[in-house]
Amino acid sequence: MSDRFEIVEFPENKPVPIPGNKIADALADNMEIIISIAKDIVDIQRMKVQSEAVLKKMEADKEMLLAEAEAYVKKKNADTKQIVDKMQVAREILKDFYSQKNTSGVTVEEFSKLISMIFGLTGGG
Repeated sequence: MSDRFEIVEFPENKPVPIPGNKIADALADNMEIIISIAKDIVDIQRMKVQSEAVLKKMEADKEMLLAEAEAYVKKKNADTKQIVDKMQVAREILKDFYSQKNTSGVTVEEFSKLISMIFGLTGGG
């Protein structure tokens, strides 16, 4: 029975070609290139997924920075308003002091320093 069949050995990495099938022959002849292209496509898809993940993280970081910046601006505005309000009250007190007849012996400079210290507008030196 073995006389009727011819045993043909093929290299391990190449598929067995089907006689008369040009597509199968082309696939068999170019399998290394096809696998290389498939690997490149998979690598590109991985990079795309990674890039999208990085972009999402960057967007989240951007939103967090914007929220922190907004909170910082609000705090600075509140701090500035508080200082302006203190200065306005100190100004009114000094205006009242100037309009009064000063018999206390406290000079305008001493009173100004004291009011500034009370309102935290100077270091108190």
